[in-house]
Amino acid sequence: RELAVLVSTLIVFLLQMAATVALGVTLYDAHGAQSWVALVPVLLLGAAAFAGLGIGLAALIRSDEGASAVVNLVVLPMAFLSGSFGSTKDYPQVLQAVADVLPLTYLIRLMQAAYFHGTSLVHDLGAVAVVVAWGVAGLVVAVRRFEWQPREK
Repeated sequence: RELAVLVSTLIVFLLQMAATVALGVTLYDAHGAQSWVALVPVLLLGAAAFAGLGIGLAALIRSDEGASAVVNLVVLPMAFLSGSFGSTKDYPQVLQAVADVLPLTYLIRLMQAAYFHGTSLVHDLGAVAVVVAWGVAGLVVAVRRFEWQPREK
């Protein structure tokens, strides 16, 4: 059952990515990826690492009522600090330092390199290591703390 949930999530992720690229190409005259062969492994790495992080975070949330708030508290600042919405070069130094430890920062770098330049995962093994380390950290938390039933306060 758990494997089916992960596979269905991955399928939805791939469909969303395809729809986003199709809309960009159709509506905004964007160009497709320089190399899909380079981009797909990066996307799969990101999906796996963030799935591990998500499962680890879910293991720490005490109730389903608080899940949305906790996820928004983590995801939205990470998206802004990591450069999902634009350049971070004008951010104060302290915010740039925070961004330098976030996994999304490195995943974005890998995605941009693959999408725009067709470079593979091996071009930046440091970034790959950071993304993998965060994913593994999430899995470690999940293995130690995850329960299918929510914990009561």
